[in-house]
Amino acid sequence: MLISAIGIILLFSIIISIHEFGHFIVAKKSGIKVEKFSIGFGPKIFSWKRGDTVYQVCIIPFGGFVKLAGEEFEDKEKFESWEYMGKSPGIRSRVIVAGSLNNLLLGFLLLIPAFMLGLPGYDGTKIGSLLKGKPAEKAGLRPGDEIIEVNGKRCKRWFDVLMNIRKEANKNFPLVIKIKRNGRIMEFKVKPAILDEKEKIYGIGILPKEKKEKYPFPQVIIRAGKEFLTMVYGVFVAIKMLVTKQVSAKLLSGPVGIAKWSAEIIHSGFARYLYFIAFISVNLGILNLLPVPVFDGGHLFGLFIERITRRRPSKKMLEIIQYIGVVGLIFLALYVTYNDILRILQEMVKK
Repeated sequence: MLISAIGIILLFSIIISIHEFGHFIVAKKSGIKVEKFSIGFGPKIFSWKRGDTVYQVCIIPFGGFVKLAGEEFEDKEKFESWEYMGKSPGIRSRVIVAGSLNNLLLGFLLLIPAFMLGLPGYDGTKIGSLLKGKPAEKAGLRPGDEIIEVNGKRCKRWFDVLMNIRKEANKNFPLVIKIKRNGRIMEFKVKPAILDEKEKIYGIGILPKEKKEKYPFPQVIIRAGKEFLTMVYGVFVAIKMLVTKQVSAKLLSGPVGIAKWSAEIIHSGFARYLYFIAFISVNLGILNLLPVPVFDGGHLFGLFIERITRRRPSKKMLEIIQYIGVVGLIFLALYVTYNDILRILQEMVKK
């Protein structure tokens, strides 16, 4: 229980503190006065002041925040050169995007020790096992078959296999699966079936062949880079699939779900835990740049409009946009939390 709690605290603290540190360091370098840098929320445990900045550690360890001078909504003609709103849209944009860039950098850096320690991975596109009674088994596919193409689309990684099957599975006709078996190229026609009745997820019932991936330095840099790019690509694919309704929004997860996974994964080994932090950090880094009010991407979009129009938005306009964003974020948080709790309760009932 204690290890699980430590795992959850470390996950949120590291990811959010690194994000806020990005805003902090770029603001400092840009000549913006940083009034406060906090690790955690709520009542402070201790604090100290260095230069213009108060540094503090608070009792609630889930994340932190940075307070910049002049970032509040104020209708005044002129801001000081050391205030956030006194800087050009370009400089403010750099401060905003720095948080997400830090998350992306953290994700890449954590993948290096994770792959040096060793992680379970996939043996290319080889099938490890088949779900009994499902389409792949009925069609004649076997463990050890290497999937080359799905409906003519090349598969270089297991991720490609999953995505190509998912994209083509709901078109109500058999998939043409091209495989390599003992040096021979073969084709099978497999009609997908619903594997998850509740979420209406279609598939053919195959599982990947696993192997342990462990790399020495400097080869690990290349492997970490490839995995990082796969993670980034995966986020955009997931967003596209949500928008086009290829997957249900019910699969979205929030802080409760992430905390649950963190508590479980920390018991699976340090390498897997590092990989999970990297995965969440990369997701946060990208999603936070979406042009949604309250997200950093929403602020970036506003700065883009300001740069084009050469007019700073009024205090009233900013307050309205912020209000809409906060309300939307609250509803989203409630929705994903409801999904998380429902999944946990269902698992408890099954057990």
